[in-house]
Amino acid sequence: MEATPRFVRRVVIVFVGDSDQSTIAALRRARSLRPTTVRAVHLVLDSQRAEQLRAAWPPDPRMPLEFVDCSGRSLARCAVDLVRHEAELPGAEVTVILPGHSIAPPSSGRTGIGVPGGMAGQIAKEQGQVPDVAVMIIAAPRATPLESAQS
Repeated sequence: MEATPRFVRRVVIVFVGDSDQSTIAALRRARSLRPTTVRAVHLVLDSQRAEQLRAAWPPDPRMPLEFVDCSGRSLARCAVDLVRHEAELPGAEVTVILPGHSIAPPSSGRTGIGVPGGMAGQIAKEQGQVPDVAVMIIAAPRATPLESAQS
């Protein structure tokens, strides 16, 4: 009988493409999992967009935003490499959370992890090949009818 793995470190990585409601929902979900570590990570393809995100990110010592340079690599490959490195550390269990905007169509103008439509699905599929990694896609909170009418 195979022994149940013992995880000493539970790490949640939230891939951040924007500082919007989807990201906030994803970060709340990450904290609710009671991990040892939560990492908010922006995969950088566009340095100008990364600087805009850095300026918009609220200063919070409990949740700093990390920037990972992905120039010369596909976004999916960059994400997989980052998660694989974390998952290979002894006793680590990793959960990846992709905010709902990650599945925005290319015409949405979003950058970072949300560049091409279906990127979240591609990343989720590739992450599924890494042992001891779970992947979640968190949808953006829906506006209530009253909120929709006011905007």
